[in-house]
Amino acid sequence: MKKINSIITLRHFEKDEPLIIYSPESADILSMRMLNKIAELSAYVYDDDSFYDLDKEMTYGSNSYIVDRKPSTHRNLYVNAKDIIMIQEADIDLDNH
Repeated sequence: MKKINSIITLRHFEKDEPLIIYSPESADILSMRMLNKIAELSAYVYDDDSFYDLDKEMTYGSNSYIVDRKPSTHRNLYVNAKDIIMIQEADIDLDNH
């Protein structure tokens, strides 16, 4: 079962809206990763062209890296932990949405 367990808000440039990422990982686990300088995040993407183009969006100010292009429904990315504005708990079932 695919679920969104947390919603992550990342800092963009000042003139832009924050980037919202939907993650299958627990908010508690992600919050602990914020204690490191670099945080690993897992994010859902619906396909390579829709939802948001994560590869283009990840130019939000500081260094960030996207890895693991398979499966194509999610990406693992590494961001500066200081760029994480907020992590919210969520309980959204993607299979029955």
